[in-house]
Amino acid sequence: MIRSMALLLALPLAGCGEDRQNPDQSTKELPPLEQAAVDAGVIPDVRKVTLSGAFERRSDLGTDRFCAVGNDENGYQIGIIAVFGPGTQCEGLGEAERDGETVRITLNSEERCSFNARFDGVELKMPGQLPNGCASYCSPRAGFEGVSFYMIGEGDAVARSTSGRDFESLCPGA
Repeated sequence: MIRSMALLLALPLAGCGEDRQNPDQSTKELPPLEQAAVDAGVIPDVRKVTLSGAFERRSDLGTDRFCAVGNDENGYQIGIIAVFGPGTQCEGLGEAERDGETVRITLNSEERCSFNARFDGVELKMPGQLPNGCASYCSPRAGFEGVSFYMIGEGDAVARSTSGRDFESLCPGA
């Protein structure tokens, strides 16, 4: 939310002082307000963040996990589990591609399930509605809808150590 507010405040300034002769400059430099927030440690630098790593969210019902092995250029192999109690869960394996804050997730170990999630450099959020095929990964009364995870460790090695229930390793490698 802080990042969204910072970006919203930076929009009116986006055209100020912009060098029209170098179109690649906008992809290398952040707007001044966003750069100040990065420098202060308020938000991560989106140019340096990777999806590769392990993510978790703990609750009284269990621990939800997400992991990604790979990189932005070649894509990621992912695993995901959402726990809703001792015998109620969603769990699947698949692939992901990242474009900025958008992560295109495709689960392919059961029925095809594809959707866009949001990654702000710290938290990965699933959308509130998913295609019908996503239910094939879940026990009754469970779903991936609205589940979110926080990064707990960066890198492929950390991701490979992420365990599931039905899968010994959610991210065995790429």
